[in-house]
Amino acid sequence: MSKISRPLEPEDFGTNRSGNPYFGDIVQAKRRAILTGGLATVALSLFGCGGDGDSAPATTAPVTPTPPAEPTLPANTLNFASVQRSPMIAGNELVVPPGYRWSALTKQGDPIGSKLGAPAFRSTAARRFDTTAAEAELQFGDNHDGMAFFPLPFGSKSSERGLLAINHEAARANVISGFRFSGVTASTDPAKLDPAGETAMNPEVVRKQKAYHGVSVAEVYRDASGQWQVQRDSAYARKVHADTPIAIGGPARGHAAMKTSADPTGVLARGTLGNCGSGATPWGTYLTCEEDSHKNYFATREMDPKDPRFEDPRWARYNIVAGYTRDYTWHFLDKRFDLAVEPNETNRFGWVVEIDPYDPDWQPVKRTALGRFAHENVAHVVGADRRVAFYMGDDQGFDYIYKFVTAKAMNPDDRKANRGLLDEGTLYVAKYNADGSGEWLPLVHGQNGLTAANGFPDQASVLIWARLAADKLGATQMDRPEWLASDPATGWVYATLSNNTGRGSATAPGGTTAAPRAAQPKGPTNPRDKNLHGHIIRMRDTGGDVTGTRFAWEMVVLAGTGTADTPNPDNRGTINGDAFSSPDSVMFDGWQRLWIGTDAADALKASDWSGKGTDWSGLGGDMLLAMDTRTGQVKRFLLAPDGAEVCGAQLTADGRALFVNIQHPGTEQPRDLAIEAMTWPDKIAVADGGIVRSATVVITREDGGVIGI
Repeated sequence: MSKISRPLEPEDFGTNRSGNPYFGDIVQAKRRAILTGGLATVALSLFGCGGDGDSAPATTAPVTPTPPAEPTLPANTLNFASVQRSPMIAGNELVVPPGYRWSALTKQGDPIGSKLGAPAFRSTAARRFDTTAAEAELQFGDNHDGMAFFPLPFGSKSSERGLLAINHEAARANVISGFRFSGVTASTDPAKLDPAGETAMNPEVVRKQKAYHGVSVAEVYRDASGQWQVQRDSAYARKVHADTPIAIGGPARGHAAMKTSADPTGVLARGTLGNCGSGATPWGTYLTCEEDSHKNYFATREMDPKDPRFEDPRWARYNIVAGYTRDYTWHFLDKRFDLAVEPNETNRFGWVVEIDPYDPDWQPVKRTALGRFAHENVAHVVGADRRVAFYMGDDQGFDYIYKFVTAKAMNPDDRKANRGLLDEGTLYVAKYNADGSGEWLPLVHGQNGLTAANGFPDQASVLIWARLAADKLGATQMDRPEWLASDPATGWVYATLSNNTGRGSATAPGGTTAAPRAAQPKGPTNPRDKNLHGHIIRMRDTGGDVTGTRFAWEMVVLAGTGTADTPNPDNRGTINGDAFSSPDSVMFDGWQRLWIGTDAADALKASDWSGKGTDWSGLGGDMLLAMDTRTGQVKRFLLAPDGAEVCGAQLTADGRALFVNIQHPGTEQPRDLAIEAMTWPDKIAVADGGIVRSATVVITREDGGVIGI
């Protein structure tokens, strides 16, 4: 998730002080002619794209696009009225086009439908989220983010029944604590009392906060009336939360840096955190991505600020600094989150976790072969030899895009035979060239300087500190990589770069005293100083060989409005259609549409977007848009409640149901609308216990037809 209009934090600037080539310089070198040629030139060059992946694509000459997969697609796949409002904000509402309807399918605090129980959501005027920790472990968590729909039965293309696996990136402590006061903050300790005289932090509160993190798996179905429901008493329903035992797999299993006092063998982690984006494997498992776990949950405030570990790049590169407690104060009561006590616990987070939604008895596994960083999501492409490539982004300013290729081929006839497939393979990091070509650089111990002499004594060290390894290889610094999505019809993998507000600053956090981190300035070939609005690129492995080390890349679109109302020309976009900022989550469907969820507006004021003459003119709140990737046309399909990020869109195979996550509605409100006044989606008055809740909504056409067709 991207937060851009508040005091700058480490992820805005990043911790990358490697001096590696900056992607902005490469973009400008490649696209100077296009960016000065206007929107028409951009549309021609980007969507009549050059290059077939076998060589560097032409920079401006249009080429016949790759034909879509059979059957032939309709001419208009964006057949809906674009959502329009003035100003472009939704308040306490969710807005979809005429002829469509939405309903909240899963809401924070609702029961997941487990056989172990179905505790109902309770909230009163005096005490919100008035549930016990044990009940919370059987309810949907907070901050719905990445998501995947798995048809039932396995192997079918059912659009009537399936399993939803839903990430819960974080739990808003002040919302779920049960107290009507604002803020369980860094200064909160067990002695602090709420107005009712109860301690703000106690074992029950901490356990409940942990329960609202992680992943919910629920069985859902379309009933006889066409409405989607959560199946109660389902054999599949379960929670994987911050205290769930999770196996450690791959090269880092048993490594010294993975061992703690509770797990002296380094093979069994406790819990998953920071579950941002997600992915699915072709053998039907769910991949949940741990993003900002290394900095949001671990405290250093009890440590001596002169501790030499704060000068160790292995900590600095992962935003571990002295005197730090940001969002949670669990370390008072759970000492594994106090790095003064358990310095290795942070190494056990920041991984991709594999969960089998079809088998609730199978223990989840942290797949360390895919590297440790701020994982946003995972997209995959199956190669001709059935080896699988997984594409990933590190969601931090000036960090990298990665690819992991399995060592062995997938077995399409035995899904259980693939359970160890993600433990063996090669992790690569991307280097982009100005001519539209690129290289995948292998992060392999003993190669390219990844040796003991340089701090990498084994492959596990390369993966635990993957950022440092990628720095050493000279990978290309990116503007905060978010989601990636693969187009099954063409083989292109699209990547969102949400923004990079750190660029242009004189200094940036993330370095050490001995090696301060220099900020990346705007250079002569850098397309946008500070990159307020972000952009989208796409890449394709040479010759369609996903196991290879060469690829072609292209710019797709620069976000932001393209009008003269934007005072800074660097912030003007090249969008063919409805404007947006900070692209985040993306998903491809079977109609070659790229669905784009944004994360820009959670900290903005009305003056930022309601009038003219600002860099936010004409943009507005966060939204879901659809792009016809054959033409580049973009239309706005959904406008989210104020303060909400739009995440994890999933479309059923028949195209008649669209699931979308609405995360943290009401957070850091624009228009001075305090979170206490937000009651979406239930619209129950605050005096009657109403409270804002994150939710999964399902959107359908009123006539039951295919969405957008």
